[in-house]
Amino acid sequence: MAFDHVYEKYQPTFLDLVLASIAAIAMPIIAGYLFDFIGAFVPMAIYYGFFAILIVRWRRGSLDYQIHWGNVRKQFRSYLTPLFVVLFLLQTILVITSWFTLIRVEILNPIGWILTLVIWAPINAFSEQLIWLYTFDSFAEYYKEGRKRSIMVFIGGALYIALIGMIHVLFWAKFLLESSYLFIFTQIFFIIQFIIPIGYIFLYRRTGSMWPLGIIHVFLNLTGVLFSGYSILPYLLIIG
Repeated sequence: MAFDHVYEKYQPTFLDLVLASIAAIAMPIIAGYLFDFIGAFVPMAIYYGFFAILIVRWRRGSLDYQIHWGNVRKQFRSYLTPLFVVLFLLQTILVITSWFTLIRVEILNPIGWILTLVIWAPINAFSEQLIWLYTFDSFAEYYKEGRKRSIMVFIGGALYIALIGMIHVLFWAKFLLESSYLFIFTQIFFIIQFIIPIGYIFLYRRTGSMWPLGIIHVFLNLTGVLFSGYSILPYLLIIG
């Protein structure tokens, strides 16, 4: 079954290099700064709505979440590649470690916890990778061959890691689920957290779809919220 893969047809321009650089470097700094003053809602709207959806849809022409209704089962079976299985197993190990390290909180607001589970967890899981992969591909696909391509792949990879690291350190770490340090489990968690995003690049290029990446990511988000009792609602808007 052959589907059109957007990344194969994607030809970035200089504008994409600029937008990807802003997304990787400036956007996490701005998101963290805004959170300190107005809470998480506006930074998330910028992160998900503007960068992950509007920019990617405009520049790439698709979010790569197509569903082929005539053969949905065959489509999703095609995503069950060995790489997907390996990454999902790694994510399962990460989920197991999070059971031991996540700090559990009392569910004071069940509605907030449920909304976090059914709204934030999937939105985050199916949005973040859009801007991550756009950042990488904008550099990696700028040249199609030769030494210049190798250099741009390296730059794209560096910005890809920088974006993931900075958005978590400067923004998400300020209010998301907290973990306690527990030898071995904490080390395993961070090692796998580094490996899986690298695997996303290869998985996306293997399948040509964002669905497998989102499925792996949403598994972590859902279990994290379930394990911890976490609600994002108190952090959406800061007054005063």
